[in-house]
Amino acid sequence: MKKTVDALGLGIAPVDFFVTMRSFPLPGKKIDGIPQSSLIAGGGPIPNSLCTFSKLGGRASLIAPFGDDRWAKFAREEPDKFGVRHNLCVIRKNCSSARAFAWIEQQSGNRTIVLDMPQRIFIHPRDFKLSCLPIPKLIHLDGRHLKAAVKLAHWGKKVDARVMLDIGSVRNKVDELFPYLDFLICADDYARHYFNTRSIKKAASGFKKIGIPEVVVTCGTNGSFGIDSFNNQHRQKAFKIKAVDTTGAGDAFHGGYLFGLLKGWDLERKMKFASATAALKCLKPEARTGIPSYRQTIAFIKKHRKFHD
Repeated sequence: MKKTVDALGLGIAPVDFFVTMRSFPLPGKKIDGIPQSSLIAGGGPIPNSLCTFSKLGGRASLIAPFGDDRWAKFAREEPDKFGVRHNLCVIRKNCSSARAFAWIEQQSGNRTIVLDMPQRIFIHPRDFKLSCLPIPKLIHLDGRHLKAAVKLAHWGKKVDARVMLDIGSVRNKVDELFPYLDFLICADDYARHYFNTRSIKKAASGFKKIGIPEVVVTCGTNGSFGIDSFNNQHRQKAFKIKAVDTTGAGDAFHGGYLFGLLKGWDLERKMKFASATAALKCLKPEARTGIPSYRQTIAFIKKHRKFHD
């Protein structure tokens, strides 16, 4: 019998290097970091989301490119902590790993990230055989490896998988994926830029008109706005917490949303659960340390009553 999995993700998987400082430095200036604040961890939007999804109770597999240096071994082993399978990943010989360098501002919890990704750290359509993949209920993509993502999404429709795209910023053109999407969750910067509008509602409606059944636009502490396949709309306020590090908050949102899709929840419940998952993640440093369990998330939703206006 063909193997199955709840969620199959394709995306980049860098090693994240973190350092916390009291405030971001001015250009050309030198500052000290907070003593003993440096951290090294596995990262990447899709791996982070799948780790969240797995900790919440889903079964997940990852397709990602790695180098063959000492950091690659570290990055491949990180998903093991959450039960995310990575046997489908691709190893590039004589190639260094992708690395992301994150600066965290202590007072606000905001972060600035620079990605250093070698050109060979890339997934091509030839790098995986569809016959070797487990049959997924959900497919999660970040749009970086576009041709490979299209191949996976096209196959996904044939095996009745539902396809979700995470797009956080304006990078490469991903329109080729739109016909295969069941769900788009994108950051407000991308949505506003795509439709040249300041209105999140207009942007979400624009993606609906393109033909994407369900669209959610995330806006950080300004919450999120979504429209489902029945044209039901929901605006979710962001939970108000004292953030330690916002790195991976969007990834946690996506992981929580994926879990809601697995459970068959309606739009409002999915968005509230995803928002709570993201808020809880921000209470601890780096992208995965603060990922909550299902019980922790539900308890937080029941007790927490503070929201950003």
